[in-house]
Amino acid sequence: MPAGNVNINYSEIVRVSGVMKQAVENIVPMLQSTKTSVEGLMDNGLFMEQSSPAIKASYEKLTVSLTQAMSGITVFSTQFEEIRKQVEALDAAVAKNVGGS
Repeated sequence: MPAGNVNINYSEIVRVSGVMKQAVENIVPMLQSTKTSVEGLMDNGLFMEQSSPAIKASYEKLTVSLTQAMSGITVFSTQFEEIRKQVEALDAAVAKNVGGS
C-alpha cells in the first residue's frame, strides 16, 4: 500500500481493467457452453421424467445469475477506466492552470 493519501498508476488501472474485461469475454461463453452441456445431459444421459426438467430450470437460473455477475465485473472495469480518465484530465487541468499563472 502506498504511503500518502493518493497514488494513481495509470498503466496498472488499464492492465487490471483489461484483465477484468478478458475474464468476462472468456467466462460468459463458457457459462453458455456448460449450460448447453447440462441440458444435453438432462435430455440424454441423465434423464428422469420429473427431475431432469427441474434440474434444467435450476441450472438456467444459475447461468442467468452468473452472467449477471459478469456484467458487474464489466461495470467495475468501466468505472476504473473512467476514474483514470477523470484523474488524468484533472491532473492536466491543474498543470495548465499552474503553468498559466
